Amino acid sequence: MIVQCNPGKGETVNLLRKRISDLWSISEIAGRPIIHCVRIFLPGIAAAFILMPMAFCAQKVVDPSPSSVWIRPQHPGDPLIWGRRDGIVFGLPSTGGLGGPRGLIRVGIVSPETDKPALLNFVAIEPVIAGPGSRFGRMAFSELEESQLDPGKRGKRLWVGDNQVAGTLETLHAGHNTVERLSVPIDVERFSANGAHVHLIASVDSDHPDELRLSVFQSPDSPPLEELTVTATMGNYERLRQLWLSGHNISSLSLYASYQGDAFAEHENYPSDEMLRTADGDAIVLATANEASPASASSHAAPHWHYAFPMRLTQYWRVPAYDIQPDLRVRVNGRRVYWASHDPVPGGPAFENFEVRQRYKEGQTFIFGVTPKEPWQFTPPIPALSQSHGEDAGSSR
Repeated sequence: MIVQCNPGKGETVNLLRKRISDLWSISEIAGRPIIHCVRIFLPGIAAAFILMPMAFCAQKVVDPSPSSVWIRPQHPGDPLIWGRRDGIVFGLPSTGGLGGPRGLIRVGIVSPETDKPALLNFVAIEPVIAGPGSRFGRMAFSELEESQLDPGKRGKRLWVGDNQVAGTLETLHAGHNTVERLSVPIDVERFSANGAHVHLIASVDSDHPDELRLSVFQSPDSPPLEELTVTATMGNYERLRQLWLSGHNISSLSLYASYQGDAFAEHENYPSDEMLRTADGDAIVLATANEASPASASSHAAPHWHYAFPMRLTQYWRVPAYDIQPDLRVRVNGRRVYWASHDPVPGGPAFENFEVRQRYKEGQTFIFGVTPKEPWQFTPPIPALSQSHGEDAGSSR
Protein backbone atom coordinates (compact mmCIF):
# COMPACT_ATOMS: atom_id res chain seq x y z
CA MET A 1 0.00 0.00 0.00
CA ILE A 2 1.13 3.54 -0.70
CA VAL A 3 0.86 5.31 2.65
CA GLN A 4 2.31 8.65 1.64
CA CYS A 5 1.81 10.18 -1.78
CA ASN A 6 1.07 13.35 -3.66
CA PRO A 7 -2.75 13.64 -3.50
CA GLY A 8 -4.73 15.03 -6.38
CA LYS A 9 -2.45 13.62 -9.05
CA GLY A 10 -4.36 10.46 -9.99
CA GLU A 11 -2.42 9.54 -13.11
CA THR A 12 0.90 10.07 -11.37
CA VAL A 13 -0.16 7.94 -8.41
CA ASN A 14 -1.24 5.12 -10.72
CA LEU A 15 2.03 5.35 -12.63
CA LEU A 16 4.08 5.21 -9.45
CA ARG A 17 2.05 2.33 -8.12
CA LYS A 18 3.02 0.42 -11.26
CA ARG A 19 6.68 1.32 -10.68
CA ILE A 20 6.59 0.11 -7.08
CA SER A 21 5.00 -3.13 -8.22
CA ASP A 22 7.84 -3.56 -10.71
CA LEU A 23 10.50 -2.82 -8.11
CA TRP A 24 8.96 -5.23 -5.62
CA SER A 25 8.83 -8.12 -8.07
CA ILE A 26 12.26 -7.45 -9.56
CA SER A 27 13.97 -7.10 -6.18
CA GLU A 28 12.49 -10.37 -4.93
CA ILE A 29 13.38 -12.36 -8.04
CA ALA A 30 16.88 -10.92 -8.32
CA GLY A 31 17.61 -11.82 -4.71
CA ARG A 32 18.05 -8.23 -3.63
CA PRO A 33 16.63 -6.74 -0.41
CA ILE A 34 13.05 -5.56 -0.66
CA ILE A 35 12.95 -1.81 -1.18
CA HIS A 36 11.28 -0.10 1.80
CA CYS A 37 11.43 3.47 0.59
CA VAL A 38 11.49 4.69 -2.98
CA ARG A 39 11.80 8.24 -4.24
CA ILE A 40 10.82 8.73 -7.85
CA PHE A 41 11.13 11.97 -9.77
CA LEU A 42 8.95 12.84 -12.75
CA PRO A 43 9.19 16.06 -14.73
CA GLY A 44 8.03 18.78 -12.35
CA ILE A 45 6.80 16.30 -9.71
CA ALA A 46 8.58 14.64 -6.78
CA ALA A 47 6.78 12.12 -4.63
CA ALA A 48 8.02 10.02 -1.73
CA PHE A 49 6.55 6.57 -1.23
CA ILE A 50 6.86 4.13 1.64
CA LEU A 51 6.09 0.46 1.19
CA MET A 52 4.33 -1.34 4.03
CA PRO A 53 4.97 -5.09 3.71
CA MET A 54 1.78 -6.01 5.60
CA ALA A 55 -0.44 -4.11 3.17
CA PHE A 56 1.48 -4.15 -0.12
CA CYS A 57 2.78 -7.61 -0.90
CA ALA A 58 3.62 -10.18 -3.53
CA GLN A 59 2.26 -13.64 -2.86
CA LYS A 60 3.15 -16.82 -4.70
CA VAL A 61 0.22 -18.42 -6.47
CA VAL A 62 -0.44 -22.15 -6.41
CA ASP A 63 0.48 -23.84 -9.70
CA PRO A 64 -2.36 -23.35 -12.13
CA SER A 65 -4.52 -26.17 -13.44
CA PRO A 66 -4.16 -27.28 -17.08
CA SER A 67 -7.14 -25.06 -17.94
CA SER A 68 -5.41 -21.95 -16.56
CA VAL A 69 -4.84 -18.99 -18.84
CA TRP A 70 -1.18 -19.18 -17.83
CA ILE A 71 1.26 -21.24 -19.90
CA ARG A 72 4.39 -22.52 -18.15
CA PRO A 73 6.43 -25.74 -18.00
CA GLN A 74 4.89 -28.15 -15.50
CA HIS A 75 7.18 -31.18 -15.71
CA PRO A 76 10.88 -31.90 -16.42
CA GLY A 77 11.51 -31.85 -20.16
CA ASP A 78 8.47 -29.72 -20.98
CA PRO A 79 9.06 -27.13 -23.72
CA LEU A 80 10.38 -23.84 -22.39
CA ILE A 81 7.33 -21.73 -23.21
CA TRP A 82 5.64 -19.24 -20.90
CA GLY A 83 2.87 -16.69 -21.23
CA ARG A 84 -0.87 -16.38 -21.61
CA ARG A 85 -3.44 -18.28 -23.64
CA ASP A 86 -5.26 -14.99 -24.15
CA GLY A 87 -2.17 -12.98 -25.05
CA ILE A 88 1.56 -13.20 -25.64
CA VAL A 89 3.85 -16.22 -25.21
CA PHE A 90 7.64 -16.35 -25.07
CA GLY A 91 10.18 -19.13 -25.04
CA LEU A 92 13.78 -20.28 -25.13
CA PRO A 93 15.47 -22.90 -27.33
CA SER A 94 14.20 -26.28 -26.14
CA THR A 95 12.99 -29.65 -27.36
CA GLY A 96 9.41 -29.28 -28.48
CA GLY A 97 9.52 -25.51 -28.02
CA LEU A 98 9.17 -22.68 -30.50
CA GLY A 99 11.73 -23.16 -33.25
CA GLY A 100 14.52 -20.91 -34.46
CA PRO A 101 18.21 -20.10 -34.00
CA ARG A 102 20.04 -20.09 -30.70
CA GLY A 103 20.65 -16.87 -28.83
CA LEU A 104 17.12 -15.57 -29.35
CA ILE A 105 14.04 -15.27 -27.17
CA ARG A 106 11.04 -16.55 -29.08
CA VAL A 107 7.85 -14.45 -29.07
CA GLY A 108 4.43 -15.39 -30.35
CA ILE A 109 0.79 -16.00 -29.53
CA VAL A 110 -1.47 -19.02 -29.25
CA SER A 111 -2.70 -19.74 -32.76
CA PRO A 112 -6.48 -19.39 -33.06
CA GLU A 113 -6.38 -22.24 -35.59
CA THR A 114 -4.26 -24.85 -33.76
CA ASP A 115 -4.73 -23.63 -30.15
CA LYS A 116 -0.96 -24.04 -29.71
CA PRO A 117 1.80 -21.46 -29.19
CA ALA A 118 3.08 -20.21 -32.55
CA LEU A 119 6.12 -18.09 -33.40
CA LEU A 120 5.79 -14.50 -34.57
CA ASN A 121 9.14 -12.83 -33.87
CA PHE A 122 12.47 -13.16 -32.08
CA VAL A 123 14.15 -10.88 -29.55
CA ALA A 124 17.94 -10.64 -29.57
CA ILE A 125 20.15 -9.24 -26.81
CA GLU A 126 22.74 -6.64 -27.83
CA PRO A 127 24.89 -5.16 -25.06
CA VAL A 128 27.11 -2.16 -25.81
CA ILE A 129 30.00 -1.65 -23.41
CA ALA A 130 31.16 1.81 -22.36
CA GLY A 131 34.39 3.17 -23.82
CA PRO A 132 35.98 4.78 -26.86
CA GLY A 133 35.28 3.90 -30.46
CA SER A 134 32.14 3.39 -32.48
CA ARG A 135 28.98 1.91 -31.02
CA PHE A 136 29.17 -0.99 -33.47
CA GLY A 137 32.74 -1.77 -32.37
CA ARG A 138 31.64 -2.02 -28.73
CA MET A 139 28.51 -4.13 -29.16
CA ALA A 140 27.80 -7.85 -29.33
CA PHE A 141 24.99 -9.96 -30.84
CA SER A 142 23.43 -12.86 -28.96
CA GLU A 143 22.35 -14.82 -32.04
CA LEU A 144 25.55 -14.35 -34.09
CA GLU A 145 28.39 -15.09 -31.67
CA GLU A 146 29.88 -18.56 -31.34
CA SER A 147 29.07 -20.15 -28.01
CA GLN A 148 31.94 -20.85 -25.62
CA LEU A 149 29.74 -23.03 -23.41
CA ASP A 150 28.59 -25.15 -26.36
CA PRO A 151 31.59 -25.27 -28.74
CA GLY A 152 30.76 -25.44 -32.42
CA LYS A 153 27.33 -23.87 -32.04
CA ARG A 154 26.43 -20.37 -33.13
CA GLY A 155 24.34 -18.27 -30.78
CA LYS A 156 24.86 -17.63 -27.10
CA ARG A 157 23.25 -20.00 -24.65
CA LEU A 158 20.08 -18.69 -22.98
CA TRP A 159 18.79 -20.70 -20.06
CA VAL A 160 16.73 -20.81 -16.89
CA GLY A 161 17.97 -22.38 -13.65
CA ASP A 162 16.69 -25.88 -12.86
CA ASN A 163 14.62 -24.67 -9.92
CA GLN A 164 13.20 -21.72 -11.86
CA VAL A 165 11.88 -23.40 -15.01
CA ALA A 166 8.22 -22.88 -14.10
CA GLY A 167 8.88 -19.23 -13.34
CA THR A 168 7.35 -17.40 -10.39
CA LEU A 169 3.62 -16.71 -10.50
CA GLU A 170 2.69 -14.02 -8.00
CA THR A 171 -0.27 -11.95 -7.00
CA LEU A 172 0.67 -8.28 -6.68
CA HIS A 173 -1.45 -5.96 -4.56
CA ALA A 174 -1.35 -2.18 -4.91
CA GLY A 175 -4.26 -0.43 -3.26
CA HIS A 176 -7.47 -1.97 -4.63
CA ASN A 177 -5.73 -3.43 -7.69
CA THR A 178 -4.75 -7.09 -7.90
CA VAL A 179 -2.54 -8.35 -10.71
CA GLU A 180 -0.98 -11.73 -11.38
CA ARG A 181 2.56 -11.68 -12.74
CA LEU A 182 4.54 -14.58 -14.19
CA SER A 183 8.29 -13.86 -14.06
CA VAL A 184 11.13 -15.89 -15.55
CA PRO A 185 14.82 -15.07 -14.91
CA ILE A 186 16.89 -15.67 -18.06
CA ASP A 187 20.64 -16.20 -17.87
CA VAL A 188 22.75 -15.20 -20.88
CA GLU A 189 26.16 -16.64 -21.69
CA ARG A 190 28.98 -14.11 -21.41
CA PHE A 191 29.64 -12.34 -24.72
CA SER A 192 33.02 -12.91 -26.33
CA ALA A 193 33.15 -9.84 -28.56
CA ASN A 194 33.06 -7.31 -25.72
CA GLY A 195 33.08 -9.34 -22.49
CA ALA A 196 29.60 -8.18 -21.47
CA HIS A 197 27.77 -10.42 -19.01
CA VAL A 198 24.06 -9.74 -18.59
CA HIS A 199 20.79 -11.31 -17.48
CA LEU A 200 17.10 -10.54 -17.92
CA ILE A 201 13.81 -10.99 -16.13
CA ALA A 202 10.98 -11.68 -18.55
CA SER A 203 7.48 -11.24 -17.20
CA VAL A 204 3.84 -11.00 -18.23
CA ASP A 205 1.11 -9.27 -16.21
CA SER A 206 -2.51 -10.45 -16.18
CA ASP A 207 -3.80 -6.90 -16.75
CA HIS A 208 -1.59 -6.55 -19.85
CA PRO A 209 -1.68 -10.08 -21.31
CA ASP A 210 -0.49 -8.90 -24.74
CA GLU A 211 2.83 -7.57 -23.40
CA LEU A 212 6.21 -9.13 -22.62
CA ARG A 213 8.19 -7.10 -20.09
CA LEU A 214 11.97 -7.44 -20.40
CA SER A 215 13.91 -6.01 -17.44
CA VAL A 216 17.65 -5.94 -18.13
CA PHE A 217 20.60 -6.24 -15.77
CA GLN A 218 24.38 -6.08 -15.97
CA SER A 219 26.05 -8.89 -13.98
CA PRO A 220 28.63 -7.83 -11.35
CA ASP A 221 31.54 -9.28 -13.35
CA SER A 222 30.63 -7.45 -16.58
CA PRO A 223 32.45 -4.46 -18.05
CA PRO A 224 30.36 -1.28 -17.59
CA LEU A 225 27.55 -0.97 -20.11
CA GLU A 226 26.52 2.01 -22.17
CA GLU A 227 23.38 0.34 -23.48
CA LEU A 228 21.65 -3.01 -23.18
CA THR A 229 19.32 -3.25 -26.16
CA VAL A 230 16.73 -5.91 -26.81
CA THR A 231 15.64 -5.94 -30.44
CA ALA A 232 12.82 -7.63 -32.35
CA THR A 233 14.62 -9.24 -35.29
CA MET A 234 12.05 -10.77 -37.66
CA GLY A 235 9.71 -8.08 -38.95
CA ASN A 236 9.88 -9.62 -42.41
CA TYR A 237 7.76 -12.57 -41.24
CA GLU A 238 4.64 -10.39 -40.99
CA ARG A 239 6.12 -7.90 -43.47
CA LEU A 240 5.93 -4.88 -41.19
CA ARG A 241 5.96 -1.79 -43.40
CA GLN A 242 4.34 0.98 -41.36
CA LEU A 243 6.18 2.57 -38.42
CA TRP A 244 3.79 4.63 -36.29
CA LEU A 245 5.33 7.80 -34.88
CA SER A 246 3.89 11.01 -33.51
CA GLY A 247 1.91 12.79 -36.22
CA HIS A 248 3.08 10.65 -39.11
CA ASN A 249 4.01 7.16 -40.29
CA ILE A 250 7.20 5.94 -41.89
CA SER A 251 6.75 3.56 -44.83
CA SER A 252 9.49 1.01 -45.53
CA LEU A 253 8.47 1.06 -49.19
CA SER A 254 9.36 4.75 -49.39
CA LEU A 255 12.33 4.60 -47.03
CA TYR A 256 14.10 1.80 -48.90
CA ALA A 257 12.71 2.41 -52.39
CA SER A 258 16.16 2.74 -53.97
CA TYR A 259 17.82 -0.18 -52.15
CA GLN A 260 18.61 -3.16 -54.40
CA GLY A 261 21.00 -5.20 -52.25
CA ASP A 262 20.54 -8.44 -50.32
CA ALA A 263 21.81 -7.19 -46.94
CA PHE A 264 20.29 -4.84 -44.36
CA ALA A 265 19.16 -1.42 -45.51
CA GLU A 266 19.95 1.04 -42.74
CA HIS A 267 18.52 4.42 -41.83
CA GLU A 268 18.86 7.03 -39.11
CA ASN A 269 17.31 6.83 -35.65
CA TYR A 270 14.04 8.52 -34.73
CA PRO A 271 14.47 10.44 -31.43
CA SER A 272 12.06 10.20 -28.51
CA ASP A 273 10.28 13.45 -29.37
CA GLU A 274 9.02 11.68 -32.51
CA MET A 275 7.55 8.80 -30.48
CA LEU A 276 3.91 8.62 -29.48
CA ARG A 277 3.00 8.88 -25.78
CA THR A 278 0.35 7.02 -23.84
CA ALA A 279 -1.94 8.78 -21.36
CA ASP A 280 0.47 7.70 -18.59
CA GLY A 281 3.45 9.29 -20.38
CA ASP A 282 4.98 6.04 -21.61
CA ALA A 283 6.84 6.25 -24.93
CA ILE A 284 5.42 3.90 -27.55
CA VAL A 285 6.21 3.03 -31.17
CA LEU A 286 4.20 0.61 -33.27
CA ALA A 287 4.76 -1.38 -36.45
CA THR A 288 2.13 -2.91 -38.70
CA ALA A 289 1.81 -4.63 -42.05
CA ASN A 290 0.41 -2.65 -44.96
CA GLU A 291 -1.56 -5.70 -46.15
CA ALA A 292 -5.03 -6.47 -44.86
CA SER A 293 -4.24 -10.20 -44.86
CA PRO A 294 -0.50 -10.98 -44.74
CA ALA A 295 -1.23 -14.73 -44.87
CA SER A 296 -2.71 -14.43 -48.36
CA ALA A 297 0.54 -13.41 -50.08
CA SER A 298 2.29 -15.99 -52.23
CA SER A 299 6.05 -16.42 -52.31
CA HIS A 300 8.76 -18.80 -53.49
CA ALA A 301 10.56 -18.43 -50.15
CA ALA A 302 11.05 -21.33 -47.74
CA PRO A 303 7.81 -22.49 -46.05
CA HIS A 304 8.85 -21.15 -42.65
CA TRP A 305 8.53 -17.61 -44.05
CA HIS A 306 4.82 -18.06 -44.77
CA TYR A 307 2.80 -15.97 -42.32
CA ALA A 308 0.65 -18.46 -40.43
CA PHE A 309 -1.88 -16.30 -38.59
CA PRO A 310 -5.36 -15.56 -40.00
CA MET A 311 -5.21 -11.90 -38.89
CA ARG A 312 -2.61 -9.20 -39.00
CA LEU A 313 -1.06 -8.16 -35.71
CA THR A 314 0.24 -4.90 -34.32
CA GLN A 315 3.72 -5.18 -32.82
CA TYR A 316 5.09 -2.45 -30.59
CA TRP A 317 7.67 -1.32 -28.06
CA ARG A 318 6.64 0.62 -24.98
CA VAL A 319 9.01 2.26 -22.50
CA PRO A 320 7.47 3.15 -19.11
CA ALA A 321 7.68 6.87 -18.34
CA TYR A 322 9.84 6.24 -15.28
CA ASP A 323 12.45 4.41 -17.41
CA ILE A 324 12.74 6.95 -20.25
CA GLN A 325 16.29 8.24 -20.68
CA PRO A 326 17.21 11.48 -22.50
CA ASP A 327 18.71 9.61 -25.46
CA LEU A 328 15.75 7.26 -26.07
CA ARG A 329 15.30 6.63 -29.79
CA VAL A 330 13.70 4.23 -32.27
CA ARG A 331 15.84 2.21 -34.63
CA VAL A 332 14.77 0.10 -37.62
CA ASN A 333 16.44 -1.48 -40.59
CA GLY A 334 14.94 -3.21 -43.58
CA ARG A 335 15.43 -6.08 -45.98
CA ARG A 336 14.43 -6.56 -49.59
CA VAL A 337 15.02 -10.33 -49.43
CA TYR A 338 14.46 -12.80 -46.63
CA TRP A 339 17.33 -13.43 -44.21
CA ALA A 340 19.99 -15.92 -45.44
CA SER A 341 18.38 -16.13 -48.88
CA HIS A 342 17.96 -14.33 -52.18
CA ASP A 343 14.17 -14.73 -52.12
CA PRO A 344 12.41 -11.35 -52.46
CA VAL A 345 9.98 -10.32 -49.75
CA PRO A 346 6.55 -10.24 -51.43
CA GLY A 347 5.37 -6.68 -51.97
CA GLY A 348 8.72 -4.98 -51.45
CA PRO A 349 11.10 -4.22 -48.58
CA ALA A 350 9.86 -4.47 -45.00
CA PHE A 351 11.29 -3.57 -41.63
CA GLU A 352 13.38 -6.38 -40.13
CA ASN A 353 14.99 -5.20 -36.87
CA PHE A 354 12.69 -3.03 -34.76
CA GLU A 355 13.93 -1.68 -31.44
CA VAL A 356 14.26 1.18 -29.01
CA ARG A 357 17.67 2.21 -27.70
CA GLN A 358 18.76 4.27 -24.73
CA ARG A 359 21.50 4.51 -22.10
CA TYR A 360 21.63 1.61 -19.66
CA LYS A 361 20.04 1.84 -16.23
CA GLU A 362 19.91 -1.25 -14.02
CA GLY A 363 16.53 -2.94 -14.13
CA GLN A 364 15.10 -0.72 -16.86
CA THR A 365 12.18 -2.37 -18.61
CA PHE A 366 11.45 -2.59 -22.32
CA ILE A 367 7.95 -3.85 -23.13
CA PHE A 368 7.25 -5.70 -26.37
CA GLY A 369 3.58 -6.02 -27.28
CA VAL A 370 1.59 -8.07 -29.77
CA THR A 371 -2.12 -7.49 -30.31
CA PRO A 372 -4.76 -8.05 -33.00
CA LYS A 373 -5.99 -4.51 -32.31
CA GLU A 374 -5.14 -1.80 -34.78
CA PRO A 375 -3.12 1.07 -33.27
CA TRP A 376 -6.17 3.35 -33.10
CA GLN A 377 -8.16 0.64 -31.22
CA PHE A 378 -5.98 0.50 -28.11
CA THR A 379 -7.67 0.76 -24.70
CA PRO A 380 -7.15 3.31 -23.32
CA PRO A 381 -6.61 5.10 -26.64
CA ILE A 382 -3.19 6.44 -27.55
CA PRO A 383 -3.64 10.24 -27.52
CA ALA A 384 -3.47 12.02 -30.89
CA LEU A 385 -3.74 8.75 -32.83
CA SER A 386 -6.65 7.85 -35.09
CA GLN A 387 -7.34 5.63 -38.06
CA SER A 388 -6.55 8.48 -40.43
CA HIS A 389 -3.07 8.64 -38.86
CA GLY A 390 -2.24 5.39 -40.64
CA GLU A 391 -3.65 6.09 -44.06
CA ASP A 392 -0.96 6.03 -46.72
CA ALA A 393 -2.15 9.21 -48.41
CA GLY A 394 -0.45 12.15 -46.80
CA SER A 395 0.69 10.45 -43.59
CA SER A 396 3.58 8.27 -44.72
CA ARG A 397 6.94 9.49 -45.81
